[in-house]
Order: sequence, then C-alpha cells, then structure tokens
Amino acid sequence: MKHPSAAPELVIFDCDGTLVDSEVVAARAWSEYVAGYGVTLSPEEALARFRGVSMKWCIAHIEQLSGQVLPAHFEQELRALMGGMLERHLQPINGALEMVEQLHLPFALASNAPHHKIELCLRVTGLLPHFAGRIFSAYDVQRWKPDPALFLFAADRLGVAPQRCAVVEDSLPGVQAGLAAGMQVIALQEHGVHPEMPEGVAVITHLAQLRAQLG
Repeated sequence: MKHPSAAPELVIFDCDGTLVDSEVVAARAWSEYVAGYGVTLSPEEALARFRGVSMKWCIAHIEQLSGQVLPAHFEQELRALMGGMLERHLQPINGALEMVEQLHLPFALASNAPHHKIELCLRVTGLLPHFAGRIFSAYDVQRWKPDPALFLFAADRLGVAPQRCAVVEDSLPGVQAGLAAGMQVIALQEHGVHPEMPEGVAVITHLAQLRAQLG
C-alpha cells in the first residue's frame, strides 16, 4: 500500500541489497573466511543473519559461534577478501541504473557500510557518478541502523525535513531506521516480504515500481 504522507522532496537509498547486489557476494566471503576460524557458516546462513546489521554485530556473532576473541586483523582481512570478490562479481540490482537516471526527485545514499566499500560498490556498478557528494555512511555518525541517526544526519545535511524524505531499503533494520526517523519507507522485497515487516510499509518487488510509490 502507498504511504499516506505528503509527497517527498528527497529519496534516501540504502546501498547493499537495494542498489547493488553485494549482500550475496559478501555472504560468500563471510562463509569462506570464517571457516579458517572453525566456524561452519553457509552463504545462505550468512546472508540471513548479517543482512542490514553492523560489522560489529557480525563479528560478535562469529566470536560467539567460534568461542574465541577474534584477532584485530580479522575485519581488515575480511574486508580485503570482500573487496576483491566485489570487484570481480558485483552487479547492480535489476533496474537500478535505469531508475536513478529517470528519477524526478533529488536523491542520496545512506549505508551502514564504510565510505570505501560504498564507493567501491557504486564504482563497479556504474552508479557512483549519480551519487557523488550525496553519500552518507553510518561511520560518519558512529550509529548503525536500525538506529535512525544516519537517516536524520543525511536529511539534515541536505536541508530536508525528515517527514519530507522517502527511504528505500531492503533490510528490516533499514526499514526500522527509516520509520524511527519519521520518514516514508518503501521496502524493496524482491524475494518475498520479510515476515516481520511492519504493517503499513509500502512494498515493491522491483525498482521500476518505485516511481509510482513516490507520486
């Protein structure tokens, strides 16, 4: 269903799983890397557990599974592995390029990922020129979705009131962050609606449907 709020003045996109199909690639990297620490985690399990949450939470989860404190270089090595896999295999979400080229409203990007990963993903998929100067990372505010701080920071930096922003997200933590920020939320659910999706959130199954939701 369509959100009842006024027409938005700014669209804020998530990155991973919303504009770029990076979560599947990252899940393969997690599965491969944690095996070296005695953790058996399939790519499907990694995708289900880690979608939309912070790296800190993911590392804590692996520590719990492995029964050990992970070394300081764990994140650096994991990100290096992910970066190489993203360079080789990353694709945009179906319809992402066409959608941003045709979007009639100003738009920005707000992601839990660090800037270097966001920019890598956008560069590899040809999306970077469309978001230059309007990329916001949770590392800018040191708060991660489902906390609304990142979305509120992006709106403030771009001079748009939260209630005049629309958030486009694929993950439940991202949807929760958008709602907590008081923004219109549109959930991209290509492979079925999350069972805990809050009532009243507009759902699309393809980015081509976004324009109709924005009015």
